[in-house]
Amino acid sequence: MKTKFTNEDKILFPKDKITKGDLIAYYARVSGRMLPLIKGRPISMKRYPDGIKKEEFVQKKVSDYFPDWIKTKSVGRKEQSSIKMVVCNNKDTLLYLANQACITPHIWQSKIDDLKRPTRMVFDLDPSGKDFARVIEAAKDLQDILEHDYKLKTFVMTTGSKGLHVVVPIKKGPSFEEVRGFARDVGKILVDELPGKYTLNPRKASRRGKLFIDYLRNGYAQTAVAPYAVRALDGAPVATPLSWRELTSRLSPQSHTLKNIGRRLSKADPWAGFERAARKLRV
Repeated sequence: MKTKFTNEDKILFPKDKITKGDLIAYYARVSGRMLPLIKGRPISMKRYPDGIKKEEFVQKKVSDYFPDWIKTKSVGRKEQSSIKMVVCNNKDTLLYLANQACITPHIWQSKIDDLKRPTRMVFDLDPSGKDFARVIEAAKDLQDILEHDYKLKTFVMTTGSKGLHVVVPIKKGPSFEEVRGFARDVGKILVDELPGKYTLNPRKASRRGKLFIDYLRNGYAQTAVAPYAVRALDGAPVATPLSWRELTSRLSPQSHTLKNIGRRLSKADPWAGFERAARKLRV
């Protein structure tokens, strides 16, 4: 192990008495499932050095004190404004980030071999209120369009916060602008078919109870919560990959937590073969 852990008894989740050591142990346990889904992608680190009830910050640029063995990638539209970002390809790096109180890593939709061409397309579905059943319905509507009309393979996960992500692995080729445009067009199909249920308007004040089909995470340098990331909320909910058959009335966006997710890790991986499922996006 390359990382010497520090302050493992520090409480990060006061209500649940979850320590930094607990967080490190969780990421060690989940690394086998998590790493194939985040490797090769720049990471934004959401850090909580004094716990989730204290000041937080999002760190994109690698600190000078990060060890040399941490893989990084220079990112930026212009060379003079580029920054070095973490690339988490192995367990040691994942645990180093946990030791830095990075509770919630977020990932890019593209990989470092071609940052301008995404290999994932993401639809972020959050309810206007607390009606999670509508989010489940929206996810299934998206699955129907993407799989039947466009012959794409879809995957679904709880965000650990309020909603679901529908994630589509795609073959590298189209630009971010093309992928985002495609995602918007898919959302427009739902809006045109069911205008009383869905909207593409990002302004909350204009939604009037409709569910926003958020396609905007498909822009360059936009990120989404990493699969299996812990969220900085009471209960330590986990952004959890699911099978489609798990979208039932028993599910909530925070059903799976740091303390109970271990049971899932001993069962079949619902996202097995995610990378191999990538198909060509016809834009």
